[in-house]
Formats: sequence, C-alpha cells, structure tokens
Amino acid sequence: MNGVRYRHERPVGTEAADELRKALAFHYPSVTVEILDKGVEVVVPAGPTESELGEMVRHFLRGHREVPVTVVAEHPGRPGLSCTTPHDHRIAVAQGAYLQGPEWTAAMDQVRRLCRERLAEPFGAPLLAGPAQLPREVLVRAGYYQKFPNLVNAVARIRDHYWDGVSVAQLRPGQTEARDSFYRPAETVLTPVTCYHVYANAAELKERYGTGLFAIEGPVFRHESHNHSPTRLGEFRMFELVRMGGAEEVADDFERMLKTFTEFFAELGVPHRIVSASDAFFGDAPTMTREAQLLNRSKFEVRVPLATGELSVASVNAHGEVFADSFGLRGLGADGTCCAGIGLDRLTYALLSYGLLGTPARPGRPTEPDPLRK
Repeated sequence: MNGVRYRHERPVGTEAADELRKALAFHYPSVTVEILDKGVEVVVPAGPTESELGEMVRHFLRGHREVPVTVVAEHPGRPGLSCTTPHDHRIAVAQGAYLQGPEWTAAMDQVRRLCRERLAEPFGAPLLAGPAQLPREVLVRAGYYQKFPNLVNAVARIRDHYWDGVSVAQLRPGQTEARDSFYRPAETVLTPVTCYHVYANAAELKERYGTGLFAIEGPVFRHESHNHSPTRLGEFRMFELVRMGGAEEVADDFERMLKTFTEFFAELGVPHRIVSASDAFFGDAPTMTREAQLLNRSKFEVRVPLATGELSVASVNAHGEVFADSFGLRGLGADGTCCAGIGLDRLTYALLSYGLLGTPARPGRPTEPDPLRK
C-alpha cells in the first residue's frame, strides 16, 4: 500500500493497535496498523506528513502499557451452526444509513421482542422510547465532547429570520454554498447513546415510576466518517438497561446485568465470548483512559465471530460516580450508574449470519417458526 508510513518502535498490544486503527480510520480510509516484533507500523493514504502521522500515533499511545483482558464467558454456539453472509435486504440511502424493507424489519422485531421479554421484563424495568434528538448541553454535562467529539452529529437549522427563509426558498438547486451560509448549529444534537435521556430526565422519571432502573430503546447516531460497513452504522437502534442508585445497589445490578447478559446470549445459541473491553476514546491521553477502563473491569463486551472478524453486539458498563455528579443525581439518592446495551441492528445481523432467526414473512407466505422462541 502506497502512502505515508510511520514506525512506532515501542511495544504495543493487539487491543491497543486495533483501537489505534479505529481512531485513524475516522479520518483516513484504508489505514493499516501492522504489529511488529517491537512496535507497530502505521500506513495511511496521502494527507499528513510522516512527522504529523508520528505525532498522532504517539498522542494516541501515550502512556501505553499492557493490560490483560478478562474473559467472562466463551460459548461455541449450538451444534451444527455455520456462519454465512446473510441476505441483507437493507438499501443504503446515505453513509451508514439504510432503508429497511419488510424482511429486515421483521427480523429486527424478533430481536426487539426478545430483548423486551428476556431482559426488560425480568428486571421489572419500565420501557421507555428515546427520541432521535437531545439538548446539546446534555452531551456537554456528560463529558461526551471530551471523550468522543468525533462521533457527535450536530443538528443545523436555518437562521430564525423571515427574509432568510425567503432567500433560501429562491436559491437555485446548484447554489449549495449560498444555501449552507444560512444555517447555524441548533441547540440539539442527534442522540449518540440512549441512556443520556434517562440521566437528563432522572428526577421526573423517578417521581413518575418510583424506580431508578429503566429499559430504553431508541435511535442512535454516531458520525463514523467514511468508516462504514453493513455492521458499522451511522444510524442504528439501541436497547439499554439503565440503573441509577446507591453505590452498592449499582454494583449489585452491574453484576446482575453481566450475569443476565451471559445467560441471555448462551440461550440464544450464537457463538460468542464476553470479555473486558474499552471505548475508543479521542480525548487527551486516550490510551491511558482506555487502559484504566480495562484495569477497573468497568466495561464488558459480547463479541460474535463472523467471517470478517469479531463483531461487538452488546456491552455492560459501570460508570462510577461520573454521571451522578454531572447530572446532579445524588439528590435523588443515586451515587452511581451503570448500563447494559445491545445494538439491535448488529445482533440481528449476527443472528441472521448463523440462521438463528425465523424466515421473515413475505407477501403471500406466512412467517416460519422462530427458532429462538421456546
């Protein structure tokens, strides 16, 4: 591969190398990160100089050290399963966004029903429906701009003046720059994670339902630049269990969520492993933050092997006191938070890959039995 090369000659683990590749892939297509006997070699297409690329790599890996991964569970799946590329009925309409036909919608409905029946109901969690937008200040309070600024999708709106609307209406189709000049950022952003809706509205939710444990489902948007695939989406749906409460309550429910997810995925029969993991941070010293997350065992992912590599379909996360402080939850008796989330689109894709969903209905043909329903 031609391009700009930089060799980092300090030891780098497999997990850190993969996170480095993901971080650079937000900005440069076809990036490669090759692990060497000592260090890594990074290659990106033309763009940065070798010196600039070196600065990026050193920034990302600053303070790097090896942290062993904890394996909670490994499951081979039901006997006789084979993995294939599923027939994907979705139609790409924009980068990372799909139009879903009745076949894919029916498959998603099966997965959504499973999550509600086997996760939300056993926990006794009221089921909320999250909206596509939330106030920008919620992301500021949550520290999202410090950790994941690359993922934010800001909403833009035309300026609130009568004559601006008249002017834009009169522009010709090709006058893109002129049209863009009338828009400014709004006070809302597209939702990057559903649990923020719970924290931002915690007081009213607790008053209405008398609990600090909720299930929430809704659309999620994350800017993935050009780094898209059938399973890496810019728009998808998420199901989450969200817990706010005292430190011991949250610690107990974090373990309960991890145990429940372990049992849930074993019951599904899909091959997977559950391992300690970390987020792809973009703030200052991202590797140190990532490794702290691994050391604290505060995040576990459910990963399903596919032909293209492992696919993370779910995670269980302990946040400590961060959101209790930033959202003023202590006055509600909440000293900490945790959540467990499932990417519904990804889990649907994984189950279809192993033939673990009933054949969706088509016009003139009934739905075949759901192999996951007992």
